[in-house]
Amino acid sequence: MLKRFGRLTKIEKIAVAFLGVLVLFTGIQIGYAFVLEHTQTTPKKGGIYVEGASGKIEAINPLFIHYGSLTHDISLLVFSGLTKFDPPTKEIVPDLATFTVSEDGKTYTYTLNDKAQWHDGEPVTSNDVVFTYQTVLQSPSFKGPILNYNDFSGTKVFKIDAKTVKFVLEKPDSFFPVKTIVGLLPEHILGPVPPESLGQDPFNQSPVGTGPYRFVSMVPDDDRTDITLQAFEGYVGEQPHIPTLQFRISPTPEEALKIQADVDGLRTVPDEAADKILQGGHLNLIRYNLPQYVALFLNNDSPTLKARSVRLALQLGTDKSAIADALGQTQIIDTPLLEINQKNWVYQYNISKANGSLHDSEWQLPDFAKASSGGPASEATDMLSSPKPQTTPTATPEPTVDPDNTSAVTFIAAPNGGRDWETTDTKVTLSGTAPAKTKSIFVDEYELKKFVPGDPGWSYVTSLEFGNLKPGQNVFRVYAVDFNGDKKEIDSITIAQGTSLEFSEKELDKIKRENAEATPLPTRLNKKGEELVLRLIAPEQPQAYGKIAELVQEQWKKLGVKLLIQVLPNDTFQQRMAKRDYDLLIFGQNLGYNLDAYPYWHSSQAKQGGYNLSQFKNFAVDSLLEKARLQSDREQRQKTLNDIQEIMSKEAPAVFLYSPTYLTALSSKIQNAAFDNMATLSDRFSRISDWYAGYDRQFKKGTTLLTFFNWLKKQF
Repeated sequence: MLKRFGRLTKIEKIAVAFLGVLVLFTGIQIGYAFVLEHTQTTPKKGGIYVEGASGKIEAINPLFIHYGSLTHDISLLVFSGLTKFDPPTKEIVPDLATFTVSEDGKTYTYTLNDKAQWHDGEPVTSNDVVFTYQTVLQSPSFKGPILNYNDFSGTKVFKIDAKTVKFVLEKPDSFFPVKTIVGLLPEHILGPVPPESLGQDPFNQSPVGTGPYRFVSMVPDDDRTDITLQAFEGYVGEQPHIPTLQFRISPTPEEALKIQADVDGLRTVPDEAADKILQGGHLNLIRYNLPQYVALFLNNDSPTLKARSVRLALQLGTDKSAIADALGQTQIIDTPLLEINQKNWVYQYNISKANGSLHDSEWQLPDFAKASSGGPASEATDMLSSPKPQTTPTATPEPTVDPDNTSAVTFIAAPNGGRDWETTDTKVTLSGTAPAKTKSIFVDEYELKKFVPGDPGWSYVTSLEFGNLKPGQNVFRVYAVDFNGDKKEIDSITIAQGTSLEFSEKELDKIKRENAEATPLPTRLNKKGEELVLRLIAPEQPQAYGKIAELVQEQWKKLGVKLLIQVLPNDTFQQRMAKRDYDLLIFGQNLGYNLDAYPYWHSSQAKQGGYNLSQFKNFAVDSLLEKARLQSDREQRQKTLNDIQEIMSKEAPAVFLYSPTYLTALSSKIQNAAFDNMATLSDRFSRISDWYAGYDRQFKKGTTLLTFFNWLKKQF
């Protein structure tokens, strides 16, 4: 064979060598394809996960964390509660204990796992549960941040035996299991520490928990702090595959980005840094969402914002689409109740209607304000402030006198003062007035038979039964016919019956055109000559909030509203927010594990330090929020939430903007990490046992040499 090969010419030798390489390469490719198809990956223990993050580590104590914070990440790994949140199922599931509920829904009995132990080897007992929930959480002197998320008052805690604890509630609470995800504290270590001193105890810098990882070290450096955790072999849940976790914490996001080449993941990635991460080629970007919304909270106790007409005007005058586009966001919202269909409550951006709402308030454009004080009014200014500009080029009909505001140009008085309305009523009566010298009134194509020339008013009944009111959006146009037979549209109203608020393409085009043609107005004045000036505060981080403020400032110039912006360091912002020292603020709120709006909109939370940032107080909403907490039936809860939104849509306590999309980064070497259905970013670690940094490949059961030949035959 070698002699024969030696007799080949040089070109023939090259050809044979090439064919040999080709056959070898093809064989390798075929073999690789077979292996991929007939093997499966199995995680193996080992490796390390290093994550870069930015921020400040506070007390590593589950009672002092803010949900979704960097410290919450560490706490979730070091501590565990009686129960935990499971993102794949979106359910509260057992962790340290299993539980049962009494038939009346008032008694929850928890039984601890016999093998549960602290990182120092001590067993977890009922004493730890009673210490955490009764001694600390229910102590009048305890003021930890966890109380902002859960109300533990009125709950009695009883030790049944060393492993059993009973919680007795004043009334049924379907959300109670969520409260037991709070990490337990060790009574044998912290028992002597007064509740008011827990926040300053050295324990918080070297914690002992019961979670899947134990705390090893926290090493501060000039420009970074490194925290190392080690897998805890005594954890009662599934053992993690990755034995070591390390967090490299920089003071700013910019500093964190500088170490991207040295880490396996970045906790958060600013939108503006996305391209830089991708160019590095080391990390992959992952997008995720949380049950969170960003809003402009309107301080209802602010003298300027007490008037509902002003709040509604700011709502209608905010171009949410433009804001979302500028920030790269896609999920625009109009309600804080994220469980209901957001499309049902879309506020159409409408400069004309926004100015109309302000026209009904004490704030008027300068020339008109002078006229109301005895000076001459400008006809052009008056038309700009009209809530419903006329659609015909002919002279504007003489308006009906509005007893609340004699300057308002409107011929529909009800419902909702002639402004567009959403309702679940099956019967709606339209009523209003007519211009002078009107012979007949039409609503759309229907002539009102009972209207007689000279009548001061008219009415028109619509209902689902009659068929002149339909589920969804209904546009009613009112026409007046004079004695010359000329028919002119004098007013219109959009009524959304039921849940749909979608506009026709023609209506949308008209509104968009009017919005685009609107120009900035002079700052509005009241009768005292005071300007309509609002103070808005926003935190420095995230930077998007400052950008929102600037966009809103420009948009509201078309309303004659002057906005003074203060972008504050986060600590200063928190102080101002707690004192309610603002007219408006931009902030994000997370509805957490049970999508409970109570902490953010119940009047009891309007106190300083509470999360009712709009100071919104409505007895009906309070009752409905309390009712929703007791409802486990999905349909009943949906109806209650829709009733809440009906009221909030009319009161306009805030301008809800969008539900944000966030970015994180992860190396491809880290497998099986999931970011779906999280309530907070920290929840990515709730299934840390599924993560792995190394794996083996094994042939699937039943794979033989014959399998290969049969497979090969099918390929050709």
